[in-house]
Amino acid sequence: PLPADDSHSPKTTESRVEVERGYTLYGFNKLASDRISVKRSIPDSRHKKCQDVTYSSDLPKCSVVIIFHNEAWSVILRSVHSLLLRTPDHLLTEIILVDDFSTMSHLGKPLDDYVSQFNGKVRVLRQKSRAGLTRSRMAGAAIAKAEVLVFLDCHIEANVGWYEPLAVRIKKDRRNVVCPVIDVIDLDTFAYTSVASPFTMGTFNWNLIFGWISLPKRIKDVDVKDETSAFRSATMAGGLFAMDKSYFNELGTYDSGMDIWGSENLEMSFRIWQCGGRLEIAPCSRVGHVYRKKSPISFPHGSANTTTRNSLRLIEVWLDEYKEIFYRMRPDARGKDFGDISERVALRKRLGCRSFGWFLDNIFPEQFVPTHDRLLAWGEVRNPASALCLDSFGATKGSTPMRVYQCHGMGSNQDFWYSKAKEVRFRELCLDSSDKKPNAPVIMLECHMMGGNQQWEHRHKTP
Repeated sequence: PLPADDSHSPKTTESRVEVERGYTLYGFNKLASDRISVKRSIPDSRHKKCQDVTYSSDLPKCSVVIIFHNEAWSVILRSVHSLLLRTPDHLLTEIILVDDFSTMSHLGKPLDDYVSQFNGKVRVLRQKSRAGLTRSRMAGAAIAKAEVLVFLDCHIEANVGWYEPLAVRIKKDRRNVVCPVIDVIDLDTFAYTSVASPFTMGTFNWNLIFGWISLPKRIKDVDVKDETSAFRSATMAGGLFAMDKSYFNELGTYDSGMDIWGSENLEMSFRIWQCGGRLEIAPCSRVGHVYRKKSPISFPHGSANTTTRNSLRLIEVWLDEYKEIFYRMRPDARGKDFGDISERVALRKRLGCRSFGWFLDNIFPEQFVPTHDRLLAWGEVRNPASALCLDSFGATKGSTPMRVYQCHGMGSNQDFWYSKAKEVRFRELCLDSSDKKPNAPVIMLECHMMGGNQQWEHRHKTP
């Protein structure tokens, strides 16, 4: 039964108002979730070869740490039950639910009463003020009893055999930090869907936005023997990963100066690689995740200020001279306060970490680095007669029509790169003219680095 919930409304009518209220409070269709059992069955999304793998009986035990702030009742309970149902009992020491100062009443005593049935296997740790994701994870990790920490979001469902593929890689080398493949739980219907291919790698762009690409051939040829093989990833999404607890502490846990949410996944990714660790994805480990319609998370100091401050802490500690690329793309961020980073700088020195140039050369050579030696020009693409400039309007996906807007001289959406391969780039997108018809639209597509439709000649003077 559902307890009294701050988002509760009459269940007699599936009104649009009720559904929209769920989207507003939680970023997904709460009504659809409430009508599904918290102990439901989900399809086994693993490859058949994964189902045939046998694991040793002495894998390390885990403590699962889940942070929540004003989460829906049925969603957080389904996260917990999926772990209890699909993790071997002898490998699951505990589930620690860290309440980041929630204000909804159903997450108070009703949650405490509910988890009491698990006799200490599930416990709630409550923050006394809003701490944010990183500091809440640090608090959960500090009281964890098991050898392995597993950090998960609070709107997930663990699939069959999810833990063993992570544990076996950590047992092989404590410096392996391992992520599951993230399946999709539909935010509207809560249908569970397997990703099309598990062989994708985490990336980032120079605005420090996480993304995915198909696994590069150079990694596939070395790491992937068959569908069960774990493989390297340059970065991780950050919401779901497993790590040896002693190594987590040795590597500096999290940057406690980062607030609420944002950039902590890339900071952790860079730190793992630059300081001697290895970041992997295990395709036989599957965990479903609800990708919200929009984030309902509140930022006491504003989301833009908080995420910018977190990004600045990251680049000032880990990016070396490449931080100037971020500042060129985000000139508004230069000079903003990012707090005291002396402890993180000292950590990097103490651990003997490698340079960010090493990371780009060895871990993510696919990344386009817009430095002067790789560019013919960088800036506005301007029509001097009209004072109009090409403007990406913040495009992040391919097949986006190119548009123009009044030149504003502030960079950002009007900041393009003209590469030595004669591409006109906006981050990972390139101007493309695949349609040969007169006056055909120019669009932005993913850069393919093969010239052709994405090769543009620049004439300093029009004949």
